Amino acid sequence: MASAAERALGRLLSKHRTDHRRRGRIALRDLALGAAGAAAAGGMVSAGLPGPAAVPVLAAALLALWRGAARGHHHRRRGTEAFLVRERGLAHRRAGAVRTIPWQDIDAVTVRRGTALRRLLASDVTCTIRTARGEVLRVTSFTHEAQALARAVADRAGQQRPVTSVNAAGT
Repeated sequence: MASAAERALGRLLSKHRTDHRRRGRIALRDLALGAAGAAAAGGMVSAGLPGPAAVPVLAAALLALWRGAARGHHHRRRGTEAFLVRERGLAHRRAGAVRTIPWQDIDAVTVRRGTALRRLLASDVTCTIRTARGEVLRVTSFTHEAQALARAVADRAGQQRPVTSVNAAGT
């Protein structure tokens, strides 16, 4: 059900939900990989291999554990999320709260093409939206039809402000 603030932005043109369950699954995957890597590093040392040989495995395991914990926290804290493109602006719903942004309040839209590695790690940001109030919205690959959403926001906001398109390296 649309709020009064959302309805003030006009007719709904498209709706893009974020895959909340996928975010949770990836958090569990990272935690499992981290635990397995830590166990492997411990096994390497207990098998008699020199400690420095286990350092890269342990470092990768700790990184995976950190990413899994951070994603798990993000998953629990954020809840469900959706972006709604409307005639006169963008609405962002997250964890029961609604933020509305008229097109003229969008200062910059940066559209990025993700790399295969960043998509595998589920850490690619498809689009960054900066508002006049200093807020930043990030659209990631967890959002259904993220590329279409990024194009729609860039096209509509581009009527008022310049749109920047960069490749994955940031150039």
